[in-house]
Order: sequence, then structure tokens, then C-alpha cells
Amino acid sequence: MNRRQRSGRDAMAAVALAAGALLVAAHPARAELTIDHEPGGGGCDEAATYFPEDQSRAAIHARQRCRLETFEQRMQNERLQKEIQAENERDKLVQAWLDKQDIPVRVFKRVSIDGYLGGGITTYGLAGGIVMLPWLEVELSIGRRDVDGVVNAGYFQDSRTCWGGRFKFDLRNRGNLTPFISSGVFFCNANVALNSFGGLNSGLGGSGPTNGNGTANAHLLGAGAGMSYMDKSGLHASVEYIFTYAFYSQATLSDMAHTEDPNLTSAWSDRLGSEQNGFRVQVGYAF
Repeated sequence: MNRRQRSGRDAMAAVALAAGALLVAAHPARAELTIDHEPGGGGCDEAATYFPEDQSRAAIHARQRCRLETFEQRMQNERLQKEIQAENERDKLVQAWLDKQDIPVRVFKRVSIDGYLGGGITTYGLAGGIVMLPWLEVELSIGRRDVDGVVNAGYFQDSRTCWGGRFKFDLRNRGNLTPFISSGVFFCNANVALNSFGGLNSGLGGSGPTNGNGTANAHLLGAGAGMSYMDKSGLHASVEYIFTYAFYSQATLSDMAHTEDPNLTSAWSDRLGSEQNGFRVQVGYAF
């Protein structure tokens, strides 16, 4: 073999070696993929598909996208945190101003639903109110009472339902602890029964004794005075003295004609008169 042939072989070997090196360098990224990349995901999702040592252009680009997305998310979280903090600061400033001015909670929480226990014409019931002015509230209520005992006419039993409405006047325009007065009208219906000791006027030729049952109704005026407190959450409670006066009362027997019976009416009036003085403990929530 002459020198020219050896030089040709060496040149061909060098070309083959260079071509092999180029082929190996042309596909390193594909060999380094952990999984096949699917387009459409986020930068961090795409970057996770490459090994850390993969320095291909696609891998570097995916890592850069991931860093940019992470930075944007951090900036967004910081902006949101600042907005929440600013809102909390505003709420604190408003609350501090309200506390300083001693503005009552009832100005903002105007509607209330309450339950009550007490004595008087009703012993328990429900009430709902709405604040019309800082010093004025309108309240509607319905209550029950079942009672039996001796009255002037005999042994009397009644089971009543009373409802009505009233105005409550707060005597302080500021503060959550305030005295108040109230006035209103109430209506009662009752099932009644009487075992009388004798007619009210039987000695003078009046009516005879009544032993029977029937229905009764009454119209009453009411007035009260008490103290109420409301918490910032809307929970509130009040204690109140209530006076009621029945300006109309009637009782009828359970016969076909619904005959008005003077003994039954008198017993019903006596019962209402004995319950003129009452009290009420009322608890509820305003919103």
C-alpha cells in the first residue's frame, strides 16, 4: 500500500468519526427525557419532565418558564395578602371610630328575632322587631299561657294565645346598654272553663251558677320599662316590667248560640286583672 492510499483511508476514518460525533450530539435531549413531553401544561409541569442534567434548549426554556410562573404567583400572593391586610386595617379603623363615637350596634343590625319567658298575660313566646330609628323599635309578638286556679266566681281554667304589637323607645341614642320604655296593644283568645261557687247575683235574682266551658277574648293595652343590651355579634337580651289593662273582655259558652255568660266573663276579667303586673326576660339575635 502506498502513501497516497494510507492518507485516503485516514481521511475517510476521520470523516466517519466526525459524523458519528455529530449524530450523538444531535439527539441528547431525547435520550434524557424522563417521560414524553405533552404540550399545553405549565412551565413547571414541563420542566419536571426533564432530568436535572439535561441542558437541551427545550429543557432550559421549560425551567425558565417555571421560574417566571413561580415569581408571578409569588407576586400575586403578596398583592392579595396586602389587600387583605389593608381591608383588615380599614375594619379596625372603622370599629375604633364606632367605639369612640359610642354608636349602638342596633343602628347596623336592625332586624331581630327573640324568644321570651316571663309572667303576666303570657309566660312564653316569640317576638320579632325592626329598628326604625336609633331610638325607636317596632315589635310584634305572640305568646301563650295555660293557668288554672280560684277566682271570685269559682274555679277557673283558661288556655290562651295572645298576640300584638308595640313600640319600644330607647332612652339613650348611644351605647349598647340602654334603658327603654314600651307601649302597645294586645289581643287574646282563650279556651275557658268554670266551676262556679254560685251565681254572682243569685241572691238578688241574678244569674245562677255556671258549670261549663267556652271561649273568651280580650283587648288589652300594655306599657313597660326595662333595660336592654346588645353585643357586637348581634346577640342581645332585655329585662322588662310590663303592665297590662284589659279594656274589653268577653266569654261565651260552647252552646249552639254561643251565649255570653256573665259568670264566665267575670271570671275571665278577674283572671286578666290578677295578671296586670308581669315581667319579661327576652333573648334573641339581630342581623
